[in-house]
Amino acid sequence: MKITEILKNSSYAIIFGFFGLIIGIWTADVIYMIALGNIDRETTRYVSLAIILLVIAASALIGFTRGKNLLESDTANSGQ
Repeated sequence: MKITEILKNSSYAIIFGFFGLIIGIWTADVIYMIALGNIDRETTRYVSLAIILLVIAASALIGFTRGKNLLESDTANSGQ
């Protein structure tokens, strides 16, 4: 793997990781409203943080491995 490919894949990982941050915060908020409402505040904070970090890591991994295929697909430009 060339250094340019690694840098390009890293930029995809950053983009997908940012989207993962947004989705992770939303997911943690929904889970808090559904299931974590009656748990003490400190435990809820750590569970929410774990959920957010897990979603960010998964999104960044997907961005690094498949970001080019997902963002630069030829099917998106087939109508031109």
